[in-house]
Amino acid sequence: MSETAERSKGIAYIHWGNSWQLRSFQDFNHYIDDLIYIHDLPKVDLSAYKAVIMPDAMDEAAPRPHAAQLNAYMNNGGFLIVFLQGHADWLDIPGLTWTPGNCRDWLWWTKGDRLEIGFSDPPHPITRDLPLEVMSWHWGGSYRAPAGARPILELEDGSGYLFLDLPERPGGGRLLLSTLDPHSHNGQRFMPATTAFLKRFYPWLNRELGIDRRPKNRFTYLQCSHHGTEWFPSWIDKSLRESGFEPSFRPLYELGPGLLADTDMLYLPFSHDEFFLQSRQDDLLAFLARGGSLILCSEPCRAWLPFLSPFVAVPPKPFSNIKVRVRDDRFGIFRDLGPDFDGWQGIFGQYARGWTAPPAGAIWLTDVGPQNDPKPSDWLWRYPANTHRGGFVFMHSGDNMTRYPDHGPHKEQLVPAVARALQGLMEGSMLF
Repeated sequence: MSETAERSKGIAYIHWGNSWQLRSFQDFNHYIDDLIYIHDLPKVDLSAYKAVIMPDAMDEAAPRPHAAQLNAYMNNGGFLIVFLQGHADWLDIPGLTWTPGNCRDWLWWTKGDRLEIGFSDPPHPITRDLPLEVMSWHWGGSYRAPAGARPILELEDGSGYLFLDLPERPGGGRLLLSTLDPHSHNGQRFMPATTAFLKRFYPWLNRELGIDRRPKNRFTYLQCSHHGTEWFPSWIDKSLRESGFEPSFRPLYELGPGLLADTDMLYLPFSHDEFFLQSRQDDLLAFLARGGSLILCSEPCRAWLPFLSPFVAVPPKPFSNIKVRVRDDRFGIFRDLGPDFDGWQGIFGQYARGWTAPPAGAIWLTDVGPQNDPKPSDWLWRYPANTHRGGFVFMHSGDNMTRYPDHGPHKEQLVPAVARALQGLMEGSMLF
């Protein structure tokens, strides 16, 4: 079998079922091809993969029953990447020794940002993409470098290495080995340097392997109403293209597997056929499960998707009840739009006059209703797919967002801002 055929797949990520590992996979699944449960390894042909990742937070005993399979992969041309496994005595690397240890002061970061580590000399090429600050938190011991290793990160007293590249294993294989634990802390949403490390590491790994992944920028607007400004809002086509998206406009009744296979984000304007959408429920849920995202402008009467709930209007008096207020803008959607983003041609009340209850785990983005009893007019939620690749739902409980804002220095930028946030979440540059 040819090398191309043997490495017909991209990157595998082996997990032990740990929540931190799984959450980190969710964050960066755009750059990873397959999620493999470690106890299923005997059923998997690893030789098909260009790289196999063993993330930190692994029970140290879990890899041992699979040592022969993992070493065979590496020694027959595979690229094995191993984070924080302690001694990692299941690795077949003569001369590899591990010494327990950690930073001198766990609170180093409160005392001048000085940590007793540095890059090896000469610098490894990976350091062009991962600067020292994204490798600086703590570590789980250090290694002595075996023959043929190229050090990346080391203790400043020269007593050991925290990151090693063994690029010339027997059979053309390669091992990247580190005592750093980025996946566990990123998965716990603790220690920002670990997240910054992974945001740089996964794009680097894909470039290193020659894998070019398509950006999540295909945007489909479902044409639901033949009213001129609803059927083809040309200003949105222009603003999306200027933001780097590939917009298309497709009639609602074409919705099905074929249309969904050709897009990354599906936008639904305000007035639509709930009966037809419910008939396509399985297709839409499959789209979300494989990582597609929905932008919904809706005041549902029926739960045409199982996580939707009926629209509830807020009391119309006093008039301030229908002034929408930003509650949580962690994704920068409303950042540049100004306080009157909800006014269309100076009219408040069209953006949203009510709310829909968000599902568990959703992020409440904007408020509508009384100041002392606000309700969520916009929310964002990640679909909980068993594959851990679930896409996102941006729910706008109101009018077609193509209308907003229609004025100001960032005119016609609300929909592109939502699309950019979803793209960042789908590609891992933003975390949910």
